[in-house]
Amino acid sequence: MIGDVRMAALNRADYFVVGAEASFNVGALASCALCCYAAVFWAQIAVLESLGIRQPKWSHDGLRNKFSLEAIKKRKLFKPEVVDHIRKAYYVRHDAHYSTKELTYRAIERLMRHTRSFLEQVRQLLSK
Repeated sequence: MIGDVRMAALNRADYFVVGAEASFNVGALASCALCCYAAVFWAQIAVLESLGIRQPKWSHDGLRNKFSLEAIKKRKLFKPEVVDHIRKAYYVRHDAHYSTKELTYRAIERLMRHTRSFLEQVRQLLSK
């Protein structure tokens, strides 16, 4: 069961990356930001599941805090700046979803890079 949830979460993250790329390619920057954050959200769940940490429902802050504590501070599986990228992804997602603030291609390109990089790191970790 543990592997099933972990892989389901990672597959969900991958699907959101596909959506992010499609959105970016047609200039739908807000949609791209939402999908990037969702990919990061699900990838964090996959990592925590692989560590035996599960919860039936995660809040955004709760997930980020638990990931930071367990995967970064305690186990040092990721560099500390990863949590900064996750936090920034959340804020861009918030702006995309709840604000009329204009998103820039540059900011969304950076978000896409960090999202892809994080998912690649997660895949490498989970393949061990």
